[in-house]
Amino acid sequence: MSRLARFLALPGSDKVLLILAFATLIGVRLALPVVSIERLRAWACRLGAGGRPADRIAWAGRTAARWVPGTTCLGSALAVQRLLSSAGHRAELHIGVARENARFAAHAWVECDGEVLVGEHERDLYTRLVAWRATAPPA
Repeated sequence: MSRLARFLALPGSDKVLLILAFATLIGVRLALPVVSIERLRAWACRLGAGGRPADRIAWAGRTAARWVPGTTCLGSALAVQRLLSSAGHRAELHIGVARENARFAAHAWVECDGEVLVGEHERDLYTRLVAWRATAPPA
């Protein structure tokens, strides 16, 4: 089945979510080189009042990341953090480091309710440095 046919076979809510995930990921990819990480973090962690299930958001984020060229784990994690946070989930974006063949390496992943939703495959190799939690916007 072609990608288009699979997309068209999705329920309407999943189509909307997947389009939103693509748009968010592309926005993050464009912003990473020119916007400070603090501004991106604040944007990604702003808690909203949504209602979409976390597992569907993670699915949409992983799917979009596979098809947007040049997507890094940080870009993917920021996009998924944004989607989860805006839907009311108190997700955490983690960044960890490790040594690989005398070189420094970093990895980002997202956890929600104790479950790793994005970046789970390699995270055990990294020592966590920071965790950015979703927060309610200032009153």
